[in-house]
Amino acid sequence: MKCLKPMIALMMPGKILETRWQLRQLILVPVFRHKRSVLARDHILNHLEFLQIFVMEKNKRKSLAQFHSFIYNTANTQLFMREFRKYSEIGDRHSMVEMILELDQVSNADVNALFIPKNSEEAEKLYNDVISAEGDGDKMSNLLKINLLTRALFAAEAETLLKVKITIARAKYEFNTQFYHKCCKDCDYALQLLKNLQSSDPQNELEAEKMKTMCNLLKSQSLKQSRKSNKPSSPSSEKKLPRIDGKPNKKLKSCSDAVALIYENAKGRHLIATRNIKAGSVLIVDEPFSFSTDETALSTNCLHCHSSLQGDDNIAVPCSSCQTVSFCSEECRSNAWDSYHKYECMIFDNFLERSRTCDAKSHVLLAYRTTIAKAIRKDSGVLDAEFLCYQDAKCEDAKKSLEIDIKSDIYDPLDYRTVFSLETHCEKADAKVNLSRSIKSVYLAKCLAFVLMEVDERSRETIGQREIALLAVAMMRHMQAVNCNAYEIVENFRNENTRTWEPRNVGGAIYSSVSLVNHSCYPNVVRHSYPGGKVVVRCLRFIGKGSEILDCYGPHFITDSLELRQQYLIEKYHFICRCEPCKSDWKFPFPDEITFRCISCGNSLDSLHLRCTECSQKFDIRKLRSQLEKSTKKRILAVGKMYDGHYIDALPLLLEHSGFVDKTLMAPCLEAIKTQQSIIQCYNSLSSIVKIK
Repeated sequence: MKCLKPMIALMMPGKILETRWQLRQLILVPVFRHKRSVLARDHILNHLEFLQIFVMEKNKRKSLAQFHSFIYNTANTQLFMREFRKYSEIGDRHSMVEMILELDQVSNADVNALFIPKNSEEAEKLYNDVISAEGDGDKMSNLLKINLLTRALFAAEAETLLKVKITIARAKYEFNTQFYHKCCKDCDYALQLLKNLQSSDPQNELEAEKMKTMCNLLKSQSLKQSRKSNKPSSPSSEKKLPRIDGKPNKKLKSCSDAVALIYENAKGRHLIATRNIKAGSVLIVDEPFSFSTDETALSTNCLHCHSSLQGDDNIAVPCSSCQTVSFCSEECRSNAWDSYHKYECMIFDNFLERSRTCDAKSHVLLAYRTTIAKAIRKDSGVLDAEFLCYQDAKCEDAKKSLEIDIKSDIYDPLDYRTVFSLETHCEKADAKVNLSRSIKSVYLAKCLAFVLMEVDERSRETIGQREIALLAVAMMRHMQAVNCNAYEIVENFRNENTRTWEPRNVGGAIYSSVSLVNHSCYPNVVRHSYPGGKVVVRCLRFIGKGSEILDCYGPHFITDSLELRQQYLIEKYHFICRCEPCKSDWKFPFPDEITFRCISCGNSLDSLHLRCTECSQKFDIRKLRSQLEKSTKKRILAVGKMYDGHYIDALPLLLEHSGFVDKTLMAPCLEAIKTQQSIIQCYNSLSSIVKIK
């Protein structure tokens, strides 16, 4: 049995036992000396854990990490796991959740708010510290003051004159730092705050009028300076979302008619090409059913649309209740609050804790948001009885209504049926992984119940043990689905040293249409994130009619050995990869000699006998080499354009060369890899990017 350091201390007369290890040593040494059985020891440990909860301070907050560590160590016994494993191996989430809920330690555990609330004293102190500092200073000094004022703004109570003062002060320092677009946006934000203020105090009204005049003057000066310095006052870094190539698919709402959804026992659901597809073709433009933000991006990106808050494009707008999350506009803040943040704000710090468990923190948040996206009625804000029925093992008719007939039904990424149908691998997961997730799911269900009761008094009468159990079942399903179906939301920034676009993960999302695409260690499509959480899937190289559309789930044959790829895919996705690089064990780097492809039948050409080994078609090897050399010059020219930042000019050259390579050379081929990587760089520049001054 593992002895992990818990987050909760036990109060005993005369001393505080900081760790469960110390507690067990004190109590259990006599037990082990008398050689009690394992079951007896487990019984005493369980009783001991119950006593811990009983003597804890009543108002002490128990976070997700504390709860998980505490309950996991309580339940991780031979007796408990013997029964739990039976349910795990048949994928019975309901019984696994019920076992957790039946523990005394769980039924007696309450959930409380866990977030950083507003603090006007802190806000005023930070504001005064900046204002009292002498002079405007250099750029670095101004940037520091902007950061301090942003902290003050996030700490300030909503709808107060202090918040307006801080915003105007930040706008002034943005003006001094030549962030003219930010300055204009902060002036507009301050004016909006003033408009929302309601005061019966004449003195406050007079001060508000002065602030309004100051904002208008500062904005006017900023626009004037922006024109003088040839810096546009409203730079648009938002990328235009591309359209799918061809006609919209009649059944797959996010897809082109160049693809079709089919099912095979060996591969499950997957997409195939309905016609020949050229490199660069847009096959899928998908919307997220739900999304989350990584902890590292909470201060650098908008919680709602994930736009970057760095550079001169956007300002950081705070939540009205907590100090933790950021938005790029009042519109995003309002939309996020109405959609999901009001159901997570007061317990948000649970998603920020360090964890050594099987799930990333952003994945836990994503599972929570996936649940609330469907569990809460939009018209009333109360639990949706139909959703709960979906999770109930007894409601067979409700579950049948969620089934999707791929031959006749419309596949809509915003339809919960597409999320419910995602693979979870529940019965294949290790029992201890399912134990960990069931514990988290129970806690998250308690969190949601707590929030709903705080938000709406009616929920106190409608939420009981059954509702919490079914919410936990839903949380567990979504946590498992997220583990093998979630995709990163990525922004790209240009490394001026290497002159390349480098990715940075800012969040995660459920894209149920993209999830239909199977894996290959040599993919023929590539994904790119766009503002608003959208994702675009493009063809990376030629795909012949009837061929499968293939994405990369992480391991690629260029960067990972066959053994590592297979191990990763089996452990995370529970399948043995049989893609061409795995079947043929492609190894990188490749041999220097290239193999030409027969244009008649597609098989390899025998350069020694100057004839195709399959169809006996003759060919001119010197002519082929000359054509390859000529086409390769296009790639080299394109790379030069990319180096200078002219990606749009480089892309047509690369796509043309890619078409020649796919038609002329056999894979694996270094020239094809170089071309594909260059194409990816061009599309990186057209997707979500961050410009940092």
